[in-house]
Amino acid sequence: MFWKKSTGSLCNPFPALLVAVLAPCSLSAMAQTQTNAPSASVTHTAARISAPPLRKFRAVDADNRTVLLNHPGVITLVLGTNEDSQDGARAAGIAMYPLQGRRDFQLIVVVDLRDSIATWVPAIVLAKMRSNLDHEAIELKPYFLKNGNKSDPRKSSYVIPDFSGTICPQLGWTGGSDDLRGILFGADGREIERWDKLEDMATLQTDVRAAIQAFIDADKAKSAAAAKNQGSKLIQPPTPHLPLPPLAPPAPN
Repeated sequence: MFWKKSTGSLCNPFPALLVAVLAPCSLSAMAQTQTNAPSASVTHTAARISAPPLRKFRAVDADNRTVLLNHPGVITLVLGTNEDSQDGARAAGIAMYPLQGRRDFQLIVVVDLRDSIATWVPAIVLAKMRSNLDHEAIELKPYFLKNGNKSDPRKSSYVIPDFSGTICPQLGWTGGSDDLRGILFGADGREIERWDKLEDMATLQTDVRAAIQAFIDADKAKSAAAAKNQGSKLIQPPTPHLPLPPLAPPAPN
């Protein structure tokens, strides 16, 4: 069980802090006005059908902060792990190292502690998690700097312990699993990909990078359209995206 392992491995299933992100993608623009335009009620009904309300997932992390797991405006990778899948979570964290510190990406780790002896001593578990995060922030600092981010990585490191099943079932993880699981949320806060058994970290990295690149391209297109409408030069987004780093094997842990 999760609590029976050594204290070091108990709460450190992720070498690179796992947290996350999605940048909001704008919805489709309304149709052009026609002479025989549909009534307002019809238009509103169509809008409701095409854009269902966004379901938001919130949870409390090891630092007692309320975290929005599918935050619009960033691409977010949420990893679901426990004692049995901590090695996979470690590999996934390393695969995300080159993306850590980007303003358009975040990694969040949910640790499933349901039916674990860890529920008997939550204070000790949380204290060890926070200590691990402190050390993790030191390892993440070079990647933050490479991505133009001078902030403290510790402040954007999110690990969520689920002692009683308050968040896992909301994410569709109703039962426990020996496998590493993951959900990728887009910039609009909506799920774009789900894995019930994450094993291929190279494919994971490729999929996450593709989602970030799509977000970058959408922002550029939006800026170009705005500039065209204003009859001016291309307007950069308020916070320009950095180019994605070259795809390369992650640094060793």
